[in-house]
Amino acid sequence: MKHSELLWIQNMARLACGKTAPGNQPTEILTQSFNLFLEELTSTLHAHVTYFNDLVIQERPELAVRIFKLGIPRSGIMLLRGKEKLVVQNDGFRLRVRIVQIQAYQEQSVDAFDVDAFINPEGSVSWVTSHDKQRVNPLLLVQEYLGRFMTFGAQAFARNRAQPVRHGSNLAQESTAIAP
Repeated sequence: MKHSELLWIQNMARLACGKTAPGNQPTEILTQSFNLFLEELTSTLHAHVTYFNDLVIQERPELAVRIFKLGIPRSGIMLLRGKEKLVVQNDGFRLRVRIVQIQAYQEQSVDAFDVDAFINPEGSVSWVTSHDKQRVNPLLLVQEYLGRFMTFGAQAFARNRAQPVRHGSNLAQESTAIAP
């Protein structure tokens, strides 16, 4: 199991046994959770990007995506595909996702959405996307949101803003609606 899952189960066991929350301050809990989330997100993205590149490199090498880990002071991840970047960067206890396009030697940056961390009443941290209020974990964030960049580049996020909130019954309709 991943470290974040172990912490979640430990928290549930503590609550089931009637123990109170440990003396950690909310800031400490959020910082630890943020670091774990970003670590898992980086690992998941790296695995997905590597496999994606293996599949497209022979037929369309220009579609290959490069992944970079961003450092201090604003840690995060950057995906680069041609002249487009997807940047996931920390901003306090929020992950900011933005698209950067290079046009005529200038960068144009557009905020796509944010992912916010919240401490729920049980003392666990939940992650929620700002634009559609969906709860996510690193895998869901990659599969439902960030993975679109590998397929459609920056256009995925321009189309995403025009799409209504996705519901399970609309999956087939949405996937055909956003195809190029």
